[in-house]
Amino acid sequence: MNTAEHVGREALFAERTEYGATRQSEVPTGRVVEMLLKDQSSIDTLLRTDEGARMLVPKLLAIAMCGFALYGIVATAMLNGMLLHHDFWMPGVPDAFWNRSSAANLTLAYCLGLIAANGICLPSFYFYGLLAGIRITMTGIVAHALKGMAAGAVVLVGIVPIYVAVALSGVVFSVSPWVMGYWTLLALALPFMAGIWGAVCLYRGFICLADTLPAERAGTRTCFLRRLILAWSGCYTFVTPLVIYSLWQHLARVLN
Repeated sequence: MNTAEHVGREALFAERTEYGATRQSEVPTGRVVEMLLKDQSSIDTLLRTDEGARMLVPKLLAIAMCGFALYGIVATAMLNGMLLHHDFWMPGVPDAFWNRSSAANLTLAYCLGLIAANGICLPSFYFYGLLAGIRITMTGIVAHALKGMAAGAVVLVGIVPIYVAVALSGVVFSVSPWVMGYWTLLALALPFMAGIWGAVCLYRGFICLADTLPAERAGTRTCFLRRLILAWSGCYTFVTPLVIYSLWQHLARVLN
């Protein structure tokens, strides 16, 4: 790239950063949810500054925890409904019985497990960003990871009514055990299916930071950045179910 293009890239980055700084105090939590659904580019602009990232981190975390907690409660109710009406609890699934101290196990496993999985994977995410050469801080990395988690939680909340309508067939009607096993597996898998959208949102937001790369290396580094983000997404996808299931098993042993 020539000097004019380099100056143009720097001016664009400065403009976006300034825009994020001026808008950071104008975003209530409800507006953040709306932006996750309709206007994620505005969130990415806010995340370009440490001030914007620090402002959004608690809001994104609250959205993610509320979404996954709501789903954990609904999934626990569906599983216990099948247990109550058909005496069915899938083998290998840890305890989450609503008439015992283990009632909150599934909800806690989702909420705490996702936080733990992010904590495990964030250092590598930060390292990948530095390796690619983008301009970002650890605060920005945390905010981008939470944005992906919050986006997945919003999608999950949207799926809940559909899942409840379908899974009620395993509670109200007499169905074969394999059907109830299918609904159980679907209940446990939906958060990770919704997480695919969160990973896509994370990928898009991080790729937007390619304009912070040095102009003379932007082409090759952008391709490298894409590969690093895909590698991190694969690592996170592998670690998260293991952490959640291990935490669920531990809670079942402690709180049963």
